Amino acid sequence: MKWNKEERTLLFESTGRVEFANRGIVGISPFGQVSEGYDGPFKDDALSCEERAELADYMISLWTTFKHHE
Repeated sequence: MKWNKEERTLLFESTGRVEFANRGIVGISPFGQVSEGYDGPFKDDALSCEERAELADYMISLWTTFKHHE
């Protein structure tokens, strides 16, 4: 997954899907709904298995960096 700061989009490299993510923010609810920014779902919240795995790996990487940041 790649973040494009200028366009404020995330590229799912596994499928080529591009999603807008205001300020680079991506969230997940306790019910599994993925959202972008602070107020809206992805334009099509039906992620493929590959996209789910890619997004999860991306988020795990961000949280791991956050956890170990000094």
